[in-house]
Amino acid sequence: MAMCSCARLTCVFTLLSMPAAAQSTTEDGIRAMLRGDYRAALQILRPLADDTTRPDPAAQFFLAVLYDTGHGSDNGRACGLFLRAAARPNPFAAQAAARASLIREQLGSAASILCVADESWQGGPPQSFVLGPGHRIVFTDTSVRVTYNEEEQATTLLMPPGVSFLPIQYTPLNVTRPAGARRHFFQWFAWTPDTTARPSEWTLRWTLSEVVGAGWIPIANEILTVVNGTTRPASVDVSTLVRLRVNASGEAEFTVVSVDSPRTELIPWKGSR
Repeated sequence: MAMCSCARLTCVFTLLSMPAAAQSTTEDGIRAMLRGDYRAALQILRPLADDTTRPDPAAQFFLAVLYDTGHGSDNGRACGLFLRAAARPNPFAAQAAARASLIREQLGSAASILCVADESWQGGPPQSFVLGPGHRIVFTDTSVRVTYNEEEQATTLLMPPGVSFLPIQYTPLNVTRPAGARRHFFQWFAWTPDTTARPSEWTLRWTLSEVVGAGWIPIANEILTVVNGTTRPASVDVSTLVRLRVNASGEAEFTVVSVDSPRTELIPWKGSR
């Protein structure tokens, strides 16, 4: 209750003190919070907080408050937002830093994975894909996060040592069976060394997943090939390894081409009819 009261008082302060240039959008999100319209607040504040070019620390702070009080996501995500809100001078930096510190204490040893300020993917920025209006997926080194309207679900990732990913493959397929729908598939192709110190062989593993609403659903995971060598093999044409398509019956299927016994499988339907 104290946290909610503090958030409301801070909201009022923000409405009075924020520069006019930021009021047109961030203020709308804060006003939605004050009247209890948390769905609208999430939809307004989230893109402002997650903007990679001009993130708004006020939006980050109040989005974190929403998550921290049980609206839309978990406290790991809230912790990361509090850290980002505390990184630049703004009226909420001290409060954000204090709240992040408290959440990190609560998370214990998991804080290094769940509470991340500077998210990245394989040494670069997070990989983001827009699937439709209000529908987005973001890949980072520690999580996969799906946003679907006001819903947000995150899956924690624990990467094997030395893993090296090829570019993520996004393949939308328009199916007609078992129901008409646009399905969203993602493929990972990752080289993993047998040891990080002096590798002697590299394993190429393929992972297929699907996004349904706010859910990220693993479908298949298998080894495609093993190559001897001390350095990661050169880039490969992934279309020669695995193929996704809509078959003659209108259903989604995949074909693994690169294994000794190529095979084709239907991809189970995970959506609602």
